[in-house]
Amino acid sequence: MSLDNTLSLIEAQLQDMQAALLSSDPQALEQTATQLRQAAATLSQALVAGVPAGTAERVQAIATRLTLVRDQLARVLALTERQAASLLPPAQGVTYGPSSAAGARIYRAPG
Repeated sequence: MSLDNTLSLIEAQLQDMQAALLSSDPQALEQTATQLRQAAATLSQALVAGVPAGTAERVQAIATRLTLVRDQLARVLALTERQAASLLPPAQGVTYGPSSAAGARIYRAPG
């Protein structure tokens, strides 16, 4: 695959990822994330020899968009964590783990 085709592929994958983030569809998000990861791996292999002079601006634009998508994904993750915390009760202390309590009174020696 040529470098130009690889750049076009990753640009399309970035656009699909942004659309998946907006749609809040977890299956689409997972699928596009996998495809984007594969496209990024292909791009990194294509750029091992260096960035050709004519494509440097395009690669920089992709890097900027990738940063924006990563930030959007972090926001979605934070929102999802807040929603889950509001629906689920806080975790209780462990049953058999160390505890700050001294134990039941019946198990303490008198005195």
